[in-house]
Amino acid sequence: MTASAPKPPGSSPPPPGGDRGYKVRPLKRSDRDAVFKLLAVDGWVVPLGEQETTISWIVQHPEMDAFVAHDAASFSRLFGFIIFSHRPQLRLAGRVGCIEAFAIAEEHRGKGIGKDLFDSVIRRAEALGCKRLEVHLPGTRDGRHRFFEERGFARAGDELFVMKR
Repeated sequence: MTASAPKPPGSSPPPPGGDRGYKVRPLKRSDRDAVFKLLAVDGWVVPLGEQETTISWIVQHPEMDAFVAHDAASFSRLFGFIIFSHRPQLRLAGRVGCIEAFAIAEEHRGKGIGKDLFDSVIRRAEALGCKRLEVHLPGTRDGRHRFFEERGFARAGDELFVMKR
């Protein structure tokens, strides 16, 4: 089928990244090593003894969705991931979603992978009827700030207070 040929009735667009050498799919337990390696590059080192439990919680939790972009030729070679949580919130009288983690391997940035992963979350948030979508970014501006601002996010002015245990 050529680019100018009409699509057959009922056909759907190709999956995200389908013609770019990568595909997007849900996170699986077997992605553990690759996900924690990408996370560690960003300074979030999870002890090896806690990784299996943590990945299991994310994969099984009913209010979490996670997607990975992987090499089209290798199901296990990950280029990036995004983790999204969602829950009811009284103040909104609806659901709020939060991008919990989002990482793209440095050598794969600028290829549309982040956009396709983000779009997977947006589709899921819309299906859930989320009224708000949040993301916490580091205080020092970098490419992540620009990425989210280009997609309609704005600084809310809230400060995050953390209690460490």
